[in-house]
Amino acid sequence: MKILYAPLLLLCFGLGACVSQVPVATTYPVTFQQKMQAAGHWDILAADVASRLRASLLGSGEQTGRPMALYVQAPRHNSDFGEAFHSLLITHLMEQGFSISENPSAGLPLSYQIQVVAHNDRGFIRPVPGLFTALTSSVLVLHNVADAGNPASAAMLGAVGLDIATGYITDTPNSEIIVTTSVMNGDRYVARMRDIYYISDNNVDQYIAKGPAPVTTRMVEVVGP
Repeated sequence: MKILYAPLLLLCFGLGACVSQVPVATTYPVTFQQKMQAAGHWDILAADVASRLRASLLGSGEQTGRPMALYVQAPRHNSDFGEAFHSLLITHLMEQGFSISENPSAGLPLSYQIQVVAHNDRGFIRPVPGLFTALTSSVLVLHNVADAGNPASAAMLGAVGLDIATGYITDTPNSEIIVTTSVMNGDRYVARMRDIYYISDNNVDQYIAKGPAPVTTRMVEVVGP
């Protein structure tokens, strides 16, 4: 029996012409981003910002021989995180040798903005093995680990336990914050930096600015004689 290849080829090309090809979605290489879960993490951020500001400002020519004076502006409507960050930042700036003034005209204005970012439908997130899991899995054969009675399986479970205990494994929340810190001299930026962290979805309210208290008025009806 003869097989006619020409009609099959024509059919394949015809089907290919009917299907539109679109770019295939890809993602970025695996990177790491820290997650804030305690007030101590807020303190670490404030200390890091103060240290980087010292390196930026004291080496930028803005220094005049005496301690640089800064006026730390607080957002008009603050959050729990914003209030704590404001206080912690002032403390760490002073530890870095800055002079902090409560007078807006006596120092360069330092401001910060806190933006909360919420994600929806993020799709599949590739799990990344922790340090101990990665080290252990690199010397284990996969089919041996699958055997529950194999010592290799126990070693892998122990490595995963170490990852959990040491904080190398955590969930990936849908919420993040972007903290942008700026120092101005007149209409010119002399320092600007940004920090991005994951935050727990259950603690988002700690980072959202609280608006002014609602104004309550009482309507009194006046009846004439």
